[in-house]
Amino acid sequence: MSYLFLIIALVLNALANILMKLGAVKIGGFGGSGIGELAFKFVTNWMLVLGVLCFAMNVIFYILALSKINISIAYPLMTSGGFLIITAFSFIFLKEPITGWQIFGILLVAVGITFIAYKF
Repeated sequence: MSYLFLIIALVLNALANILMKLGAVKIGGFGGSGIGELAFKFVTNWMLVLGVLCFAMNVIFYILALSKINISIAYPLMTSGGFLIITAFSFIFLKEPITGWQIFGILLVAVGITFIAYKF
């Protein structure tokens, strides 16, 4: 069950980052805005609000996962797994370019996750 909590936390973390990116693009920047205007832009942007809620839920599930999984395993899986999800999303849906070196790095991360997650 603890690894299920870790997977849920990982997906929520990646989703939160994606929603924050989409919300930030929708706002278009904060230059020249006062605090009140920034707060209004934030609370009326459903993607930003949902992203923050996903971050909060991520913390809850991550804590549950950490109660049973070593942090030396959980943290690398959380960060690298999120990196893979976010990179794939940004390439497929946001049409952000990926270089050959980035693909090579992604393969190395995937191999690293395998070594961290499995006991040979």
